[in-house]
Amino acid sequence: MFARIFTKEEADARLPEIQRVLSQMRQARKELSEVQARLPEVRGLERRALEEEARFLLGSLEADARYLASLGVFLKDLDRGLVDFPSRVGGEVVFLCWQEGEPEVAHYHPLAGGFAERRPLQEEANGLLPQASRPGETRPGA
Repeated sequence: MFARIFTKEEADARLPEIQRVLSQMRQARKELSEVQARLPEVRGLERRALEEEARFLLGSLEADARYLASLGVFLKDLDRGLVDFPSRVGGEVVFLCWQEGEPEVAHYHPLAGGFAERRPLQEEANGLLPQASRPGETRPGA
């Protein structure tokens, strides 16, 4: 189903990189918005330069989104910094759910659910969350 299944520790280890990419994406989106706001006011070479800058910024946003997907994570909301990691809880495939500002991944929700259905990750203490990847959990190219 998923190319990668994360343990809590693996998800936590990805957070600094994810935070960096989210910040980069927000900056590119802000700059794109500013460029798009100026476009109606300009003509000629200046307009072509702004259009090229807009294409570059849009490409940057798309590349960052693809990069996050290549890590095996799902960006749910850029504004809130909401990211999901496929995982298992009690043998069930779920999403570990992290929101920017939280110090670690501490919640999960069912695949069909969303942020409103988040539950605390107390299962780890009960041994329900995997502590290490099992053979076959990572399927390159899947």
